[in-house]
Amino acid sequence: MEIPSRHPSGIPIAQRVRAPIELSIPSPRHQLLWHPLRQADEAQLNSLMTSTDDAPEVALDLLSPVLVGARQISVARAGEHGATLGGFDRAGVLRAAGILHLWPATNTIVVHGAVDSSWSGRGIGGSLMAWQEGRARQLLGDLPGDGRVRMLAYVAESAPNQRRLLMAAGFSQMRSVYKMRRDLEAPIPCWNLPDNLKWRPLERVDPESVRQAHNEATANAWAPGPIYPSLWQKRWSEYRPELSCVALDPAEGRVAGYVLALVQRPTSQLTPRSEATIHRLAVVPGYRQRGIGRALMSRALNQFADDGRRFAAAPLDPAMPHSGRAMFEDFGFSPGVRSIVYGLEL
Repeated sequence: MEIPSRHPSGIPIAQRVRAPIELSIPSPRHQLLWHPLRQADEAQLNSLMTSTDDAPEVALDLLSPVLVGARQISVARAGEHGATLGGFDRAGVLRAAGILHLWPATNTIVVHGAVDSSWSGRGIGGSLMAWQEGRARQLLGDLPGDGRVRMLAYVAESAPNQRRLLMAAGFSQMRSVYKMRRDLEAPIPCWNLPDNLKWRPLERVDPESVRQAHNEATANAWAPGPIYPSLWQKRWSEYRPELSCVALDPAEGRVAGYVLALVQRPTSQLTPRSEATIHRLAVVPGYRQRGIGRALMSRALNQFADDGRRFAAAPLDPAMPHSGRAMFEDFGFSPGVRSIVYGLEL
């Protein structure tokens, strides 16, 4: 559900967010040295994020621009429009990290953090959360206008400590996102493209045309906003061309729909090549209700199977317009791990 606005319109953002003039880093009593994350810290950051109970299993691009489909986090990307902070022990090991990322187009900041489980119970999470909220208010306070501003956080259902921290900071539960999954050894329904559309491999498609199609297809999404060329260019190289496809309308010279796939990192339950993820699947308005989405799904699943994958996964927000929930269920997907979206309107 959406959180209704608690603020009268017409009040400038800079006045409403109450940004702190000075911002203190977490206390030295935690026995950690705090400083912004650097490129050299990226491996430690990803290890921390994937090893803690607080790491969401579903890491959606629509949730956070610094989280990639396999929960990989880029320090450089995180620092483009936000802030990072890491807490290191005396041996230089990263024990806690906080990341903020600002989406200026929608006045939204995405908050994510983690604390090493062996360092839990020391108040580190609360101190880090206080720093993140203060820094978020500073970033939002620099925005012009008087529109709606908010902070969002995405937390695994199995992370009660982080959920309690967010609720103590005033965040409210907004919606849920599920990791959908299906066994590729099960029969795959066959759907074909309409005759006036053609398949195009990723190598033969202009990435900018797909970006424009993506922004058009997700224009009614609730968060976080359109994807700009700089971020899209970095993302494009992460998609697997042999597992992705585009439906093109040759007569109009435009993209009608697309599937963009990623390959998950290995986990203790899965072999390195066993699972592929449908990271994006969408049909542009004007081409909907013609079976194109199902044709895209059918082709992608067959490409996964031909590539030797055993499972297909996909993130799903059931409350999102045109989420495709019925289609996923018809194709044999079932919901698995749930991540919860928390929000704080300022």
